[in-house]
Amino acid sequence: MYSTNDYVVYGSTGVCKVVEISQASFGGKKSREYYVLSPVFGNQVDIFIPTDKQETALRPVLSKDEVMRLIDAMPGMESAWIADDSFRKATFSEIIQSGDQERIIRLIKMIFNRTIVLEKSGRKLGNTDTEVLKQAEKILNQEFAIALDLQPEQVSPLIKEQI
Repeated sequence: MYSTNDYVVYGSTGVCKVVEISQASFGGKKSREYYVLSPVFGNQVDIFIPTDKQETALRPVLSKDEVMRLIDAMPGMESAWIADDSFRKATFSEIIQSGDQERIIRLIKMIFNRTIVLEKSGRKLGNTDTEVLKQAEKILNQEFAIALDLQPEQVSPLIKEQI
């Protein structure tokens, strides 16, 4: 159970702050208890998550120690490129939706390494892969920024240094 002022990760929305826990009724249904979440970065529309369903949608923000362990492990993480476009797109989508930070780091590393290979041959990364990279970095940067008390834009250089 989360408390008011806790930071949580809500799917691909990213880091949110629990601003309230309240009873509400939507669409004439029976009143339920909800976490009222406010995204920390970006869209400021409140999100209502039933407290009895939160285990599937929410997770606590990683601690500073957990983030530092992930950063330290980055150089050794495997990240082979997926050549099949359809399979890669489906895999990337599943990774983003999972919210699993280690898998997201592997995805970022995979795309980052692919970018280097393509640049050496005078080519660029495709638009779809570029958009996935932006989305993955946004998710990772937000959580790492909260854990490390940084701004999200300060996280990417730290990560790229480790990759």
